[in-house]
Formats: sequence, C-alpha cells, structure tokens
Amino acid sequence: MPDTEISEECRALITIEFRPDLWAHANGNWRIPIDAEAWQRLQKVRLRGESISACIIRVIFIIQHSRGRL
Repeated sequence: MPDTEISEECRALITIEFRPDLWAHANGNWRIPIDAEAWQRLQKVRLRGESISACIIRVIFIIQHSRGRL
C-alpha cells in the first residue's frame, strides 16, 4: 500500500478519522496510506500537472454535484 501526501484541505474534505498510520508534516500536509486500486484510479483521472490533493477534491466535487448535493 503506497503512501501519498495530501493537503490539509483535502484531508478535511474527506474527513478521515484519526488513525495511527496518518501523520502531519511540518508544512501542513498529511501522509496517508492509499491502496493500489485507488492509486491507479486517481492516476487515470488526474489532469496533467494536477496534485493528488487537487484531483481528490475535484473528484469529490464531481460526485457530490452528480448526486445533487452541491
């Protein structure tokens, strides 16, 4: 399971409950484990030059909008 770094904004949006395998960096970003399938899916929808955090946020907004929640 690879680790990835996400922004505080992304972490807050996905509301990850506290887990011992999460930790914050001094720059405010978070290191989180992500399974290989999720990583591959993110890589498929990630835009050129887009950070993983921005990709996750964009996907969440698209899903919420399609469900009529935005």
